[in-house]
Amino acid sequence: MMSFFWRIIGVVLLAWVAWDLYAGYTLLYDVIYRTVDPLMYWIGIALWTALGLSCFFSSSRQE
Repeated sequence: MMSFFWRIIGVVLLAWVAWDLYAGYTLLYDVIYRTVDPLMYWIGIALWTALGLSCFFSSSRQE
């Protein structure tokens, strides 16, 4: 059951990344616009992508 929960969280985070790519801004410590600070924008996108993908590789052990 917990594995299913983390997969849902992963999908939500990847949807967030898709929205950020479309909108041109992301949220880290503040709103970061792609046109204003492209390095921090892409770091933020990479962070959210890695976090979203990591949700699919969580342990599926039954406890």
